[in-house]
Amino acid sequence: MVTACGGGDGGGNGGFAFPAASGGTGTGTQTSAPAPAGTTPVVASTVTGTFLDAAVEGLDYTAGAGTKAATNAAGEFVCKDGDTVVFSAGAVALGSAACGATVTPLTLAGGSDIKTDAVVNRLLALQTLDDDADPSNGIKLTAPLKAALTAGVLDFAATPAAFELALNKLLAALPAPWSTRTVDASRRILAQEHFENTLASRLGTPVVDTSTQTNALGKFALAVTRYQLQADAKFYVPYEGSNALIKADFPNGFLPAYGSGMAFKGKAADGALEFYAITDRGPNGDGPTTPVPGGTGTNVSKVFPAPSFAPSYGVIRVGSNGAVLQSSTPLRLNAGQKLTGLPPQSGVGSTGETPLTDAYVFDATKSNFDANGIDPESMVLDAKRNVLWTSDEYGPFIARINIATGVVEKRYKPGTGAGDLPAVLQQRRANRGMEGLALDIASGKLHGYLQSPIDPKDGAGKSLKATPPGGVSTDVRHIAKFARWLEFDPSTETSKMYAYPINGGVYDKDRTGNAKLGDLVSLGNGRFIVIEQGARKSDGKVFNKLMLVEVPANATDIVGFDQNLEVSSITQAVAGTADYSAVITLKKTELLDLNALGWLAEKAEGLAWVDDHTLALVNDNDFGVATTLLDATGAKIAGSMEDCTVDAAGAIVSGCPKATGGARLTRGSDLERPTRVWLIKFDQSLSALRLP
Repeated sequence: MVTACGGGDGGGNGGFAFPAASGGTGTGTQTSAPAPAGTTPVVASTVTGTFLDAAVEGLDYTAGAGTKAATNAAGEFVCKDGDTVVFSAGAVALGSAACGATVTPLTLAGGSDIKTDAVVNRLLALQTLDDDADPSNGIKLTAPLKAALTAGVLDFAATPAAFELALNKLLAALPAPWSTRTVDASRRILAQEHFENTLASRLGTPVVDTSTQTNALGKFALAVTRYQLQADAKFYVPYEGSNALIKADFPNGFLPAYGSGMAFKGKAADGALEFYAITDRGPNGDGPTTPVPGGTGTNVSKVFPAPSFAPSYGVIRVGSNGAVLQSSTPLRLNAGQKLTGLPPQSGVGSTGETPLTDAYVFDATKSNFDANGIDPESMVLDAKRNVLWTSDEYGPFIARINIATGVVEKRYKPGTGAGDLPAVLQQRRANRGMEGLALDIASGKLHGYLQSPIDPKDGAGKSLKATPPGGVSTDVRHIAKFARWLEFDPSTETSKMYAYPINGGVYDKDRTGNAKLGDLVSLGNGRFIVIEQGARKSDGKVFNKLMLVEVPANATDIVGFDQNLEVSSITQAVAGTADYSAVITLKKTELLDLNALGWLAEKAEGLAWVDDHTLALVNDNDFGVATTLLDATGAKIAGSMEDCTVDAAGAIVSGCPKATGGARLTRGSDLERPTRVWLIKFDQSLSALRLP
């Protein structure tokens, strides 16, 4: 069921209704000629209205008996009170509406439910036919496109399957760039998601989608409000290279990416919700195997197209204008020096990755190692101590941040010294560090975990292997039965550690290492809600779930056990002094299936507690960046740059698919580019939840 907050009479029947009667609501202008004295006015008012999916430019329209015209860059059209306005894209008729200040595809469909096929089909067509395939900056229908469209090719009343088939056939017959585009069920969800954000941000009428889910905890009635984060151009990340194609893909810079962690800041005076949200290390792309700088042998690598970027936290406001990034504060080493997201070369925090420029070369003057580099992945507000906390992927570190200045006041690292985090955390997999962190307010202790099982090394520096009963020798990182959960007390700087159990049977290739834990929130009394996600066994696609987790009073503190505990979990035998069968692990059960609610993003990474019935969720959009292999003509080809090896000059020498002529950073998947901000409201008290 879909309803709009404050939206007319639609709230009671699952519909959406504009508060105004004449085609919608908005701020359109009306003018009319003054009537002569003593006469009755007969001149209809002129209305300047707006057509919104986003603002649609180039949409053809005819108002009443007037001549055909097209909407301007702001999506504006002109009509007179009483006119019927007919809209089309070239020869493709979209429908008609009464003259009014705002018209949307919902208006044209003549209903009140934005989920109906007639509405979503129109949304899908408009967004797919957009000139640059990016409706977040508006929709533009160009003259060449409209000239190529013919009447009758699209039936907006068709079923989803039939409409997608027809639209894909139409796209294939169009000239580039439209001929390379396709639509499917995920695109339908994305189109609706974008429109919901338009209603919230432009018209102040967010849509509330209601549903139910039933699991071992019982039946939940849920209300979900979806937003896409809006950010001013000043928050985009400047590209620091010279590749013209990359500049063309990112004309304003790389997208803001404040979705690696989230914490509820509080309510503003006008009732808007405010959150702290943090980026990770910055725009980066998959890199090849590359020569070790100044040494022998090779290293894996990452490409940093904006190496001077400072990981930052911002304030997101969710209110009458939707979800808006209000401010950004860079993390700092001290008052005079910002931190970077570049990796340390050696020691604690080193990932073994060489930072490269987007030309796939190591250049110490542009993209160098940084001993103080940090890759934040969580955001915690500690009101009692008046600080923020974050955990990262490099060390993994836990950092205490001055709220006002962004200065990292203290950084806790894995080690054996007083105040250090448990040394075993250094065995985290590269890019699988401490993804989540939460504060138990009652105890003042921080809880977090590694994203996946650890990756201990053997004497040769290779991933340690173990053999399950009746199985074959396999890397511990792939099949260990648990991830390491940390309890850290900032007051005493002491730690405990627990085993978060992972069922490999639900993950691709039966590997627990394909599980990726996201963020978590504390419910108090040793209970938490955790994001658990990863590639599923059935088809390899990523699923995203919320789990209710409990730390039992008798849970085993495993802080004193090294990697032999992981080995024991695999072999089902004692390894050294470790016996996993004697360990009392954390307890967990599924709370919520996010995908069943329409969640599309692979990386659900930020989770915040708003109140005892409401959670906020945000995704990491990777700054809108992906890496693509190219053939000799510059066309994209399948494959991964991580399989390639380059020389010191960045030239490919081996490993890539045969046709590979190069690679470059490009726009990420349209499904992943938006930063989503969701509010999920439960009909039950979250703090009252108990595991069965």
